[in-house]
Amino acid sequence: MSDRLEIAAAYLRSERRKRSPSKEMLQLYASRCPMTQLPDRYRVTEANPDPPLVHFAIPVHVFDLYQYAEKHNLIEFIPHLPHVPISPASALSATDRLSQEVKHELEFGWPFAPTADCGIILSLYDNYTMKKKLIDEDQEHVIRMVQEELGLDKSVRPKWYFDVHDSGDSDDSDESD
Repeated sequence: MSDRLEIAAAYLRSERRKRSPSKEMLQLYASRCPMTQLPDRYRVTEANPDPPLVHFAIPVHVFDLYQYAEKHNLIEFIPHLPHVPISPASALSATDRLSQEVKHELEFGWPFAPTADCGIILSLYDNYTMKKKLIDEDQEHVIRMVQEELGLDKSVRPKWYFDVHDSGDSDDSDESD
């Protein structure tokens, strides 16, 4: 491994350990925490045509995707930005290759950061595309394959994550579903 690869790996390992939201952030953004079930208020319907974007996604730490990219020679550095450990193109290339491996298009994305339990997400689908979702047994197969390819623990399961770019809705108060 080159010096630059070792530095990038060390940086990403340290970032992996930091990905736990604080209690204050969880309280402040309680309505934006990842969810195991999609509440009705986030389903796209005729009566609710524009809810916030939420992804049904596998939580991944950047280091896990980085290791996958390295294993498959997909690492690209940004020459004029030495402080950036790895090019975003490497993560996108890794996601594309992983999609081919699992035979399902995964979408690389970032979750709403203040409440996220991961650095990135690999979306299986979102609340706008869920009509195209996989049947349960195929979905489980894709999840298992992603877990195996990235070396994730079997306890790592998809959740519904708010998209980092979605500003949210104004009535995200403390309602519970």
